[in-house]
Amino acid sequence: MSAHIKRLQPKEQQKAQEKLKQLQLILSQFPELNEQKVSSLLWEAKRKNNLQEPNRWTFIMISPEQNRMVVNWLEENSKRPLKALKLWALLFEYVHKETGQIMLSRQEIAEEIQLYVNSVTNIMTELESIGAIIKRKEGRGVIYYMNPNIANHYPQEIREKAQKLAPKLKLLDGGLI
Repeated sequence: MSAHIKRLQPKEQQKAQEKLKQLQLILSQFPELNEQKVSSLLWEAKRKNNLQEPNRWTFIMISPEQNRMVVNWLEENSKRPLKALKLWALLFEYVHKETGQIMLSRQEIAEEIQLYVNSVTNIMTELESIGAIIKRKEGRGVIYYMNPNIANHYPQEIREKAQKLAPKLKLLDGGLI
């Protein structure tokens, strides 16, 4: 028999976690809300209420070599290298664990690293140009995702499928990594 470590939480946080479970059950009953939308809504509720995942340590797998290549590329090629490096580091703090979506708006990123929104857009375009992030248009807006070939937290079978579908990182003399 193995032991399980359980993180103790204040009663207020336990109640909030229970409410989130109830919210998840309610949202999952709406067929027009796909699993990704439900997951994103729950993530936002957790973030706004400062709730941590109980019994989970959050991390993202990233190849040190690929991260170094992205950092080096930003330093050498970005119009705002220092801000680009800060933005790149910030993205890892706000990646949705189940979808890879970057859960900050451009406005929130701009406020966090003290930049204009247009500059955030330019840096995100630079990251997209090398395949570090993926941009998807949704209505009039844009949603950013971490490229699963660069960084992810998926279980092996999901990771392998996502990596096959994702673009390759384009760095170093136009070669693919």
